[in-house]
Amino acid sequence: MTIPTGMRPTGMRPTGTRRTGMRGRIGGRGGAAALGAVLAAGALAACSSDPTQQGAGDTGVLNMYLYQKPKTFSPLAPNNGPDQLVMSFIFDSLYGADASYELTPRLAEAAPEVSGDAKTITIKLKPGLKWSDGKPLTAKDVVFTYTALADPETGSAQSGKFAAVEGAKELADGDADTLDGVTAVDDTTVKITTTRPAAGLAGLIGNTPILPEHVLGAVPDKDLGGHAFFTRPTVSSGAFTFVQYKTDQYVELAANPNHREPVSIKKVYLKPVTSDVATAQLGTGEMDLVQVAPTDLPTVEAMDGVKVATAKSPGFNRIAVNQSQDRFKDAKVRQAMLHAIDRKGLVDKVLGGAGTVVDSSFYGELAPAGERYPFDPAKAKSLLAEAGWDPSEPVTLSWVPGQRDRDTAATVIQSQLGAVGVKVELEQVQADALLSSYEDRSFDLALFGGGNYATEPSTVGTIDGCDAGYPDGGNIGHFCDEELDGLLERADAVADPAERKGLFRRAAEIEQAGVPYLWLYNPDTIWAYRTNLAGFEPSGMPTNELGFWNFANWKLS
Repeated sequence: MTIPTGMRPTGMRPTGTRRTGMRGRIGGRGGAAALGAVLAAGALAACSSDPTQQGAGDTGVLNMYLYQKPKTFSPLAPNNGPDQLVMSFIFDSLYGADASYELTPRLAEAAPEVSGDAKTITIKLKPGLKWSDGKPLTAKDVVFTYTALADPETGSAQSGKFAAVEGAKELADGDADTLDGVTAVDDTTVKITTTRPAAGLAGLIGNTPILPEHVLGAVPDKDLGGHAFFTRPTVSSGAFTFVQYKTDQYVELAANPNHREPVSIKKVYLKPVTSDVATAQLGTGEMDLVQVAPTDLPTVEAMDGVKVATAKSPGFNRIAVNQSQDRFKDAKVRQAMLHAIDRKGLVDKVLGGAGTVVDSSFYGELAPAGERYPFDPAKAKSLLAEAGWDPSEPVTLSWVPGQRDRDTAATVIQSQLGAVGVKVELEQVQADALLSSYEDRSFDLALFGGGNYATEPSTVGTIDGCDAGYPDGGNIGHFCDEELDGLLERADAVADPAERKGLFRRAAEIEQAGVPYLWLYNPDTIWAYRTNLAGFEPSGMPTNELGFWNFANWKLS
């Protein structure tokens, strides 16, 4: 993605600290204005010594766009889009989402069995599963992974997801060495027991990559999060194995001969380049699969040997508002900012109409009907005045540059917020600096995207919940509404789909009024690929989600 001129870059922010204590483990477990300029740039890239270019166009070698540089390949780490995309190739999970965002078995053999009181969940694994080194993948690996994820001692940023599991509190408090509520009944059966009804738990934790106990089981808790395995995973369960990460150039992957389904593509190169360069390289044949910006669609459709596929996305672009700052705590301030932004205009002009304005984190039929916060600068000014907003105090809007719609949206939002009395300074940052600013709460506003809350609506709690503050959860802005938390908990306590749906709808209305985020839009995902790639089915999932599910169908000619 290109960097607009006139914006200042920023340096790295200090990272937060984590506990470094060590506890023993039972059973040996230690822890866890067209595209001309960029076409020229693409042509220059083709003249480099990059070894991936030797495979461009070769049978069985796929070159794919990676929208940002990855940081670590660890499910313990805070969610980071490019990391998750790479992990979707090399690690498998019990469940995932299909094209309709339904919970779909992967390593699991079928949907989870939930008891009548929603306090016991039984999951059967597919028989004969193997790791890439040929070792059996069993229920013990699931127990190991979930215990590591539930234990803050490992540096896990996902522990909050396991709060309902029996023994999770004792593990987190250091009073236990095991997660009592997750057990291996036999090699292919996992049993999860909870302290309260948790009907949606499988949808909350089931998409987490499973880790190899035989490789990491003896690593002490305090060392697991920073273990070298997560920079170079030597063993995997996904469709591909990790070969190398050539920093800032490409991630190289190879087909996993022991994957649960045969994979025909021999090699994959994931390339962290800007969206403009990726689109240009698609035209020259250097790239086989690219997610393109809507504004590039006419150019891509005119390319020879290229197909386009689009899908609606449950993921949405939003702005996190740091509500640990007093000036942002009043909901009227956040409501005013929504009224100040012409979100329909962003969709029409920045996305070329390929998107939808959203007013809630809940998706589809659960989302409140209508647009509660239409573009209304006068209303925005009135709400800011009621909240006692100080227009002389500047606000910084941070984001990771490189995706055209976000780059453009930032400048538009700066202008529109400025027009109602919110003075905005733009700050481009690298992904790790943005994550650090979330952790130390040093940001003001942060523009980011992603998120699939369609498969299991209770996962909205991971970004809104009072106890889900980052990095223990995904609540970046530290929003809190106890009534919302209570409704989500009640929805999790019932198994009846109709009753759950009613509770989620009420929760969505409360969330919409509270404005935990400045929701912008759901961008449609537009995938473009060379015609030599067959079997590719477009995912509406945003690029920073585990959005691919059918690698076995992909073939290159």
